[in-house]
Amino acid sequence: MTQETTSFPRSRGAVDRLEKAVGRLESVVGRSAVDLFGNADLKASREDYARLEEASLAVEARLDAVIGRLKTILED
Repeated sequence: MTQETTSFPRSRGAVDRLEKAVGRLESVVGRSAVDLFGNADLKASREDYARLEEASLAVEARLDAVIGRLKTILED
């Protein structure tokens, strides 16, 4: 037995029971809990990325316009 198991036998038992319960839930649902929660996180990340990309393009366009005006001013 490891130090963890001998020091916290009740905690280890609780963790074992939790792992078994999650396994049963996964088999009922037909997919892993990681898939269930990971897909939601992935979707949210993609939505965030799309918003950030849109903002980045807007900033890029504004910076290009400012640079163009500065070039015009400096050329005169």
